[in-house]
Amino acid sequence: MISSLIILSISIVYVIEAKKMPMSDGLSPGAGFIPFWIGIFMVLLSASLFIKSIKIKNTLGKTIFLKKGQGVRDIAYITFSLFAYSALINLLGYPISTFIFLIFLFRAAGRYTYKFSFGVSIIVTFALYGIFEYWLEMALPVGRVGIF
Repeated sequence: MISSLIILSISIVYVIEAKKMPMSDGLSPGAGFIPFWIGIFMVLLSASLFIKSIKIKNTLGKTIFLKKGQGVRDIAYITFSLFAYSALINLLGYPISTFIFLIFLFRAAGRYTYKFSFGVSIIVTFALYGIFEYWLEMALPVGRVGIF
């Protein structure tokens, strides 16, 4: 509950600060467009996490924090994958590194099947690539492999 309130507070400040930047630059999104919407999603997600943390109680009425070291392992997987992603994005390019990053997170931290991990990762990777590269016309890292 405490961490979700901290994230909610940071998210609200993030939205307020993003709103100070221009939202559009004529026909294209301005510098504040993406930060504003990321902040809005962070507010919604942290608020839902707070509500969920209030509802989840064990039989003694205490809030469940981490289940048998599972949370620590998941945090380690996520931290490792973020460092690996940031190191590999310039080498492999955005599409390949994002695809590998998502598969790893779905399998390691989410414990989803290979079929689900592969399917969702490829859909999300191409959707984000299409949004940023073609719709918003933002240059994404090509990498040395440079498939796209």
